[in-house]
Amino acid sequence: MTLKPEIKWGLEGVYVKESSICLIDLDNAKIYYRGYELSELALKSTFEETAYLILRGKLPSTAELREFTSELASNRELPKELLAFLRGLPSGLRPIDVLRLSIDYLGVLDREATARGPNEEVKATRLIAMAPTIVATYHRLTTDGSAPRPRTDLSHVANYYYMFFSREPGDEELRALETMFITYMEHGMNNSSFTAVTVASTLTDIYSVIVAALSSLKGPLHGGANFEALKTIIEVGDPSRAEEYVIDKVRRGEKIIGFGHRVYKRFADPRTVYLKDLARRLAVSKGGDYLKLFETARALEDAVERHLGHKGVHANTDLYASLIYYMLGFPMEYNPANFALARIVGWVAHVLEYWSVGGRLIRLMEYYVGPRDLRYLPINERG
Repeated sequence: MTLKPEIKWGLEGVYVKESSICLIDLDNAKIYYRGYELSELALKSTFEETAYLILRGKLPSTAELREFTSELASNRELPKELLAFLRGLPSGLRPIDVLRLSIDYLGVLDREATARGPNEEVKATRLIAMAPTIVATYHRLTTDGSAPRPRTDLSHVANYYYMFFSREPGDEELRALETMFITYMEHGMNNSSFTAVTVASTLTDIYSVIVAALSSLKGPLHGGANFEALKTIIEVGDPSRAEEYVIDKVRRGEKIIGFGHRVYKRFADPRTVYLKDLARRLAVSKGGDYLKLFETARALEDAVERHLGHKGVHANTDLYASLIYYMLGFPMEYNPANFALARIVGWVAHVLEYWSVGGRLIRLMEYYVGPRDLRYLPINERG
C-alpha cells in the first residue's frame, strides 16, 4: 500500500531552485539583492544601477552603467505596429492587461522570438525598456489622445514619469518613484516569478514567459492587492474610523488588504519601514487630503497590530506603496502595472538564471484521491 505523501498546499516551504539573486533574511528582517541590502539600494541607488546588479550579478562600473543606460534608452521606442495596436484599444481596460496584450503582440512581431541563444538577454532588455512606454502611451492615448515619443536624455524612471504626466518629475517625485521601482524589482520566488520560471522551463520564448508572469501578477492575492490596498485606505477615509473598520473585518473573518504575507509572520514586511517614512514625507509635503490618507493608513496599521499582530498579520508593502503611487498622481488602476514595470527585471533575472543551469522542465506531482475501477456503461444504460 502506497503511503499518502505530505501535500504542501500552495507549495509552502518547497524549494524549486538555487539562486544568487535575492535573499529574504527572516532571522534579521532584511532583504538583499545580490548581497546588497534592499533598503540601502532603494534609498540611494537608481533603477539602471539596480537593474544591472540584478541582471548581471554586480554593481556596474561607470562605463558599464553608461552603456546599460544607453541600451535601455535606445530601446524605448515602440514599433509602429504596436502603436497602431494601442490606438485601436478601447479606454477603460486594466493597464496591466494592456501591458500583457502588448508584450504578447511584440512576441508575434519578433520573427526571432523563438530563436534560442545569447540574444535572450538582448530581447529581455528590450522588453524592460519598452514596458513603461507601453503603459504611458496607453494612458495618454485614452486621456488626451496623444502618443508622446520617449526621450533618450532622461533616465528610465524619469522618462516614464515624463511620458505619463507630460512633464519632468521634480527631485522629490523622481526619488520617490525610483525608490518604488527598486523596491518592487525583485522578491525571491514569489508567485509570478515561479510562474515565469515554470513557463521558461518549457523553453518557450521570453515574451510568453513575461505574459504568463503578468497573468499571475494581476491576481488580487498578488500584484492586484496594490490596487485594493489603496481602495481600503480611501474607503476608511479617516484615522478615527480605522479601529472600527478592523474590528468589523476581524468579526466577519475577512481579509484586510494591505496586511498579511505568506513569508512575513514574525514581523512586518521590512520594506514597509522605509516606505512608511517615504509616504509620510510625501504626505507632509503635499498636505491636505494626502496627509489625512497617510494618517488613516498608519491608524489601520496600528489597529491591525493590536487585533491581528499576534496571529502573524502585519502590514505588507502594498499598504504604503499604493498610497505613494497615489500621491505621485497615478490613477489607482495603474498600481498593478507600475508593479509590473519594476518586477519585469526580477522575472527576467530568474529566467536567465534558470536557463543558465540547464532549465530542466518543471513537472510537479499530484496525489489522486478520486474513485477507481468504475465500469463504463453505454449512454442508453445510464438512465
